[in-house]
Amino acid sequence: MLASMPWDLARHLPWTPLQSPLEKWAVQPTFVIGEYLFYACTIAAFVHARRHGRAHLLVFLAALLAGTANDVLFMALPMVDNFWQAQATIMLTPRLPLYIPCVYVCFMYFPTVTAWRTGLPLLPRAALTGMLAEVFYGPYDIVGAKFLWWTWHDTDMPIANRLLGAPIGSSMWVLTFVFAFSLLLGLGLRKDPEAKQRATSWRALGFAVAGSSALMVVQVQAMQPLDGGIPGPRGLCVLLAIYVGLVAWGWGKRRPPGFEADDRTLRRFAILYFCTLAAIMAFADPATHKSASMHQTYGPCHVEAKDIMGFTRYQYVCAEDFDEDYTFDCVEGRPEAMAQWYTVCGKPHSSFAAFMMGVAGLCALGLAAYGWLLRPRTPSART
Repeated sequence: MLASMPWDLARHLPWTPLQSPLEKWAVQPTFVIGEYLFYACTIAAFVHARRHGRAHLLVFLAALLAGTANDVLFMALPMVDNFWQAQATIMLTPRLPLYIPCVYVCFMYFPTVTAWRTGLPLLPRAALTGMLAEVFYGPYDIVGAKFLWWTWHDTDMPIANRLLGAPIGSSMWVLTFVFAFSLLLGLGLRKDPEAKQRATSWRALGFAVAGSSALMVVQVQAMQPLDGGIPGPRGLCVLLAIYVGLVAWGWGKRRPPGFEADDRTLRRFAILYFCTLAAIMAFADPATHKSASMHQTYGPCHVEAKDIMGFTRYQYVCAEDFDEDYTFDCVEGRPEAMAQWYTVCGKPHSSFAAFMMGVAGLCALGLAAYGWLLRPRTPSART
């Protein structure tokens, strides 16, 4: 039986820890760009954190640990497991590319320290952090799925409602997970904002790593009854309305940051990030992409299983009855029965204009938000 645990090295599978970027470029060029874009942004975040001291370094470390733990946890639970990563040029295991921990650092560190610059009170700041995280993650969520950087479970109900291929549940997860991360980290740092005491660092780190996923689940479950028990558009809109309301309530209570901030590095890499994702969507062709990796197990149609919420889903993907943004047309024959490792092929845009407008709009919003909040200022300047 093929192993599917995220930490299993699975030596019987045709994966390799290191792959030539040129070989990967031949079949999935945008993925190579995305992978090394996140490496670059992570290095920029670390340089920024080192420059700004212990509290910023704590955010970097907490994002790395809390994010990676969350990813591994949800891959490991069979009733939750609903996504499979493509093979990057650097793999830690068959299911975990090195760049994925970097993704967490980026969409958690960038929003967290950006929201700090506003001087908002703790709860409104956490709400703003969650929204900034979704603005950061949203374009990646659309581009990555379209260009086969990962594939989703075909019939899992929590990810059934999608916008431009990205599950609404994924957006709600980002909003609530990073909200929880910011809130718990802030609670840990409340009496010692600069983390000067070692006990403060350990407390804040423990809060963020141990509690972020649990608090995320509580928030998402509270919204799910609005859409029949699964993440959907009503829940997302209500969640956004609550967060916007919190930010609006706290805006008049904000205080100037009590430190001199040099955010030029973070600002420049945020601009690079959004421009790169918009350019990928504008100029790359998803139909030329192939992903040979682990995917949802290929097997007989309509074999029922239960997800973690008790909903029925089909355990296997089958060629006769699936509705994902990939095909098997670029390879000879179908995958072998019960195969977890096989090749899928990208599909042309069903509506290039819609995908381009969606990604361009999110990237423009990201450029405006991060460009403004990370602009040069003095300690006394109000945001």
